Amino acid sequence: MTKLPQIKARPRAAQIFAVIIAGIIATSTVLTYGIIFVLLKLKIGTITAVVTSTTYMGIFTTILGIGIAAYTSAKMLSPILKINDAAKKVARGDFSVRLEEKSIAKEIEEIAKSFNIMVKELSNTETLRTDFVSNVSHEFKTPLSAIEGYATLLQDERLSKDEQALYVSRILENTSRLSKLTHSILSLSQLENQEIVLQQETFMLDEQIRRVLLGYEPLWEEKKLNIDLALKVTPYYGSKSLLAQVWSNLIDNAIKFSRPGGTLSISCGMIEGKVVARIRDTGIGMSEEVRQRAFDKFYQGERSHSVQGSGLGLALVRRIVSLCGGTIELMSKEGKGTEITVSLSVAQPPS
Repeated sequence: MTKLPQIKARPRAAQIFAVIIAGIIATSTVLTYGIIFVLLKLKIGTITAVVTSTTYMGIFTTILGIGIAAYTSAKMLSPILKINDAAKKVARGDFSVRLEEKSIAKEIEEIAKSFNIMVKELSNTETLRTDFVSNVSHEFKTPLSAIEGYATLLQDERLSKDEQALYVSRILENTSRLSKLTHSILSLSQLENQEIVLQQETFMLDEQIRRVLLGYEPLWEEKKLNIDLALKVTPYYGSKSLLAQVWSNLIDNAIKFSRPGGTLSISCGMIEGKVVARIRDTGIGMSEEVRQRAFDKFYQGERSHSVQGSGLGLALVRRIVSLCGGTIELMSKEGKGTEITVSLSVAQPPS
């Protein structure tokens, strides 16, 4: 979320009007007594002097009040009308509108700044929604089309057994892909509507990471990766099942995007009062554009052409880490590899 900007000191509307009224009263009073004094010096009767000065001051105050009211209305009501017009444009779906933030009144300036922040957030939300619908449609359409195509081919009675077996395996692959995609979407949806982590327990985080890594042994052995482990004994109180998903996604990605013969480095331990885990590979890395959007739902960057995936893994990881009260940082350089650091706050189990 965008943070609210620091707003410089500005007079409030009530203060502005109070100063204007006080100024008019003070000016009128000074001028009234000044005119009376001059008229008395000219030896004009007291009653005549009072009536004359009052008449002149009435005319002067009226003209001054009208002028000030017109100026104040132009300066203070004009921005309000612009806000109203901008709100109507936003209601019609135009999120490009922005307001001038400078104003003589603090309230108007605050409203303009908050309005611009709101429109920016709405624009980002609309973009994410559009991308989400587009990506979900694409991710489901591709395997469904493949399943339909291979199922159609299987209807040909002239197919050999080898061809039938091949088409059946392709159907099963795409069915598995759909199943994983559906599970990921449901998991992410559930996590995004969850604010409390349930079923917490004390477990050895280093041992959990080691077990997850062993589960991917066939994959990293196939790529002949060098495994560099620095797992210190790390007891942790939290959700064992959720964090298992974090290490599974991160290790899976590291293996996917590693080059054959590369190195996969994994470490964990206590650093400055926090549990810190790092997973680093020497794979293809990411461009700066891809790195900045790596945690967006369904975003896969240019890497999606060579490696299958739904683009939900890192989005799930970030949400889980956030739920656990932690942070995640991603450093990557194209052609050099990627390093992801997960920092978790230490929580004490209930007594």
